[in-house]
Formats: sequence, structure tokens, C-alpha cells
Amino acid sequence: MVPATVQSCSSALALVNASKIIYQKEKINVELDESVHKIGLQVIEGGHLNHGFSSYKRSFQLTAIQEQEILVSFTVTYESEVEDTTMPSRSTQAAVAFIRSLESYLLRAAA
Repeated sequence: MVPATVQSCSSALALVNASKIIYQKEKINVELDESVHKIGLQVIEGGHLNHGFSSYKRSFQLTAIQEQEILVSFTVTYESEVEDTTMPSRSTQAAVAFIRSLESYLLRAAA
């Protein structure tokens, strides 16, 4: 799986490109709780919606562990148009790729 990169972002929408062919638009702040550092993203076009999911939402919560260490908890909520036992695995792969992309971005920004 190719790591996702955020191509553009506004306060409400993000265009995510995981390769030259696959993209998705996401609605940001579906679940926003700044007090616990939680954000939700809902796919509104492309991506998972083109691959058997009728809805796909993920939320991330960041919890400081130490000065240079953060725990990232995520939840994936989806509805599938097809019955497929690989759906849970496929749904979490994208969230892990997003976390890796976020980590790379934060490490570059800190350098």
C-alpha cells in the first residue's frame, strides 16, 4: 500500500491521494473534540466508497505519553455494500497509512 499524502486541505474538506489513480475527498471535523485531541474524518467521494463501502468514517485521538511520545488511538466505522471477510483488514490499512503519513509530516516539521 502506498502511503497517503494530503494534496490539499481546507477547514472542511481534504483531498487525499494514495497513488496516481486512487483519491478520496474527506469531510474533516465530523467528530471534533479539542479537549481530548480527537478529530473525525468521513469519506464523501472516491477512495473506499469506490471499493465496496457505502460509508466510511475514521476518528483519531492523540494522547501525550511523554515529551516526544504520543499514543494514537483510532476507530474505523463503515458500512459495506458487499459481504466480504477482508473488509475489516482493508478498512484499517488506510487508517494506519494515514497515521504513518501524519508521523512523517510531524517529524519533518520538527526537524
